[in-house]
Amino acid sequence: MAGAAFQGRDGRLVPARRVAPVHDSVVINSRGIGAITLATRLAREPAFEGRVIVAGKPVSETRQLIDGCTLRARSIDYYAAASDTSRDDILTGIYGPEWRQAETDRQMASVARMENGRARLVRVEAWMTNKGVKRDRSEGAPLSYGVRNSRLMAALNEKAASCGVRFDDSGASTWDELRALSNGKNPLIVNGTPKPVAGAAWQHQPAAPKHFVAAAQMAFTAPRLEAAGAIARQDSFIGIINRDGAIDMSVFYPFKDPLSPRAAYYGIFYRIVRNGSEAMREGHQSALRAEVEAVGAALGLAPDDADQTSAVAWVPVSPWRFTPSRQTGVLDLSRISGAGAPIITGDGMTRAGLGALAAAEALIEGTPPEPAMNRALSLYRRLNMVQAGAMAWMPGVTEWMLSRKPKFALMGPGKSRDWDMWAGAW
Repeated sequence: MAGAAFQGRDGRLVPARRVAPVHDSVVINSRGIGAITLATRLAREPAFEGRVIVAGKPVSETRQLIDGCTLRARSIDYYAAASDTSRDDILTGIYGPEWRQAETDRQMASVARMENGRARLVRVEAWMTNKGVKRDRSEGAPLSYGVRNSRLMAALNEKAASCGVRFDDSGASTWDELRALSNGKNPLIVNGTPKPVAGAAWQHQPAAPKHFVAAAQMAFTAPRLEAAGAIARQDSFIGIINRDGAIDMSVFYPFKDPLSPRAAYYGIFYRIVRNGSEAMREGHQSALRAEVEAVGAALGLAPDDADQTSAVAWVPVSPWRFTPSRQTGVLDLSRISGAGAPIITGDGMTRAGLGALAAAEALIEGTPPEPAMNRALSLYRRLNMVQAGAMAWMPGVTEWMLSRKPKFALMGPGKSRDWDMWAGAW
């Protein structure tokens, strides 16, 4: 399975040649998706067997939708490759045997107009389906799934443990504490969090961020989905609202969560805030919260215990160019994988898996992981930058095109299906 899962067009990964690694052990300070994918792949390699330690708090599962929930089907390929298992095994670990409820087969889009607190959808059309695929890909393969981030993390952590990853719950987080956990002579410290590792020496200190992504999301039931008639079961939806000279964008995806058994969809609204400040945060999040509920209602959805499932975010935008590690002796896994505008293209989980595998193969081969990660992620960053421009720099053009010809307006992102950036390499 691992070899087959590499055979995609998005990252053009190849398995490592077996060369003596530079490092003899790895200590990772996170149990997040990218960190645990890297740990799982390395733990299976003889050179690192018994020498991969993950430090960090155990995964705490709650109903709240913190972090990303859009699980592109291509992501499953990367998680399966890391643990040398099948797609079905990964999906069963996440959802149990019935994952169809969370599956997207067709993606719809429309402009939404807010009128007296209610959303009116202008024109809903399909912009991506799982039909008419390239000859070397399977017709009808799922495009994506909706998942609570902490549920995915828990499933991948369980898989990592079965592959030989060692876990440490001591609370170690500083440079000295992490190095002390290593059972090798030349350990690599991997930073799976956005913040720098305390006590590690700087190679270069990035400038403070100027731009941010604001977001609000929650789980939904679907009491009027068929009556509303905008989308069907197993459809996802993209909707935009032109607010105060920039685009607020939403996605709604089929969703399955054992902690919220009534939920059938999750929805999120987000916006790029240029030259943002902390004083702007609450206002944008409040507006986005109102929009996600209003567009959800237009689709026939209703909030599922919003006080328990909803969450807001305010995350910095980083450059799209080559991203190095910031600190000496530390691989900046999270920062490199997430470079660009987080959230907006729904590929955070995919990039975490892809970046982790690229780093793992480089470490096994004994070559620097940063160039490998940056090469593998280049296509995702390019599309992320194009979407950021459409949202923040050309909102009027974006709204005009999407209100008239949604499929044409999203032709570029729609072609990403052919590059294995949605459905896996089936």
